[in-house]
Amino acid sequence: MASERIERLEEKYGAAYKWFAVFAVIIGLLAAIFSSTMINVALTNIMADYSITQASAQWMSTGFLCANAVCMLTSAWLLQNIGARKTLLFASALFFTGCMIGQFAPAFNLLIFARVLQGAGAGIIQPLSMALVFMLFPENRRGSALGMFSMVIVLGPAIGPTIGGVITDSLDWHFTFTAALPLSLCAAIMGWIFLPGREDAPGTGPFNLISFLLIALTVGTLLTGLSNSQFHSVTDWQVIVFLAIALVAFALFLSRELRSRTPLLHLAMFRNPKFVSAVIIGAITSAGMFSSIYMIPLFARTVQMSDATHAGLLLLPGGLALAVVSPIAGRLVDLMPTHRLLLVGVTLFVIAAYALTHAEQTSSYLMIAGWVLLSRVALGFILPSNSTLGLSSVDTQRVPQASGALNFCRMLGGTIGVNIIALLITAHSVRYQNEMIDLNNGAPLSPSQSVEAMTLTFQDCFMIACVFIALALIPVLYVTFTAPKRTKKNPAD
Repeated sequence: MASERIERLEEKYGAAYKWFAVFAVIIGLLAAIFSSTMINVALTNIMADYSITQASAQWMSTGFLCANAVCMLTSAWLLQNIGARKTLLFASALFFTGCMIGQFAPAFNLLIFARVLQGAGAGIIQPLSMALVFMLFPENRRGSALGMFSMVIVLGPAIGPTIGGVITDSLDWHFTFTAALPLSLCAAIMGWIFLPGREDAPGTGPFNLISFLLIALTVGTLLTGLSNSQFHSVTDWQVIVFLAIALVAFALFLSRELRSRTPLLHLAMFRNPKFVSAVIIGAITSAGMFSSIYMIPLFARTVQMSDATHAGLLLLPGGLALAVVSPIAGRLVDLMPTHRLLLVGVTLFVIAAYALTHAEQTSSYLMIAGWVLLSRVALGFILPSNSTLGLSSVDTQRVPQASGALNFCRMLGGTIGVNIIALLITAHSVRYQNEMIDLNNGAPLSPSQSVEAMTLTFQDCFMIACVFIALALIPVLYVTFTAPKRTKKNPAD
């Protein structure tokens, strides 16, 4: 049994073994998340080198997030059939291949393929991290471990753009693909040493390839349809056809999952109101987080005309604050009901998102970085408490599947959020530019008018993101009002 293997490893490496095992996966996750965000500050350089539009460059982020979300559903099967050690090594191999292709890609299409491979590797690692926490730690210590996990989830996006900006300005944007390889290799070595192998019990059966292809088709065509709507009317066939395919593929996926003995997504978990609440909160806050990671560097570069390093530095203080807050919030999860931490976190996130709606060309670094910092503090409270809420609501044997489902919905929310924000940036910028051209009686825009149009565009998009994030208060309040009254503190509340 896996528990027996873990006990033997703990006897071999001592009391700190559990942390060594968790750090092995967390380092791999950190490498993957670094790569997911380092490229954002280099988008303008990539657009210039390949002569592509912002909408095309957006697929650098979308391709990563799409593969990331879909491959999260494979993590539970891999964990139960080949073990944690080989799962991490397989994910690291995918990530390494994507890094090397991206470093030397001669064409933009290969660059997107590299991002897909990186995203696939990252997608396998993230649910593995959460599942290992529940496998290795007792209930009263899981919050602290999940605090470390949550720190990496948001610390990576905060520091990644800063590192990416320095690399882009001082070396070349190609090196943003391989900068995280030392971390990935370190994770693979530690995983080989410290992670347990496969359980002695029989596996779950053959991999459900058809369901995997159906959900990949669903996500891929959905994002393509959303992307096409930037250039065509929503009633155009290039939008309708892809969205219709996504709808049909998703219906077939659900039908197959209900009948399959080895489903990728155990739909029975969604009958649990607490788990569904955690899924909704995770999807909404992830959409807000990834949208801000996408928008803030782009705002700095297109409105404030900053270089890549400055654009990345806007996210750095938030990452450093998160490094302090996440372990504290994780410990609080062990000591008090999760719904209280969620209420505090989501409220702070809404306040920070609203403050960013006032950002403009003359806004100081301290102002923007300060509000980003508050949003990262908020996420430091949200992530460990929401993970605990979701995973503690299912049976122990369902934790790997619940982890995969929770992370899949979280990343799908982030992926759709980035696509919608990119679509809105394109639509609103065109609208404001056309209005100003009309005011100029058809004359071209001056540089100051172009900046004003983009400023109004980003202010609109920050406001839309703020309203969407506020929707997470609905499931948070539901969990709060339905929580049982207890005389003793219970971390699973």
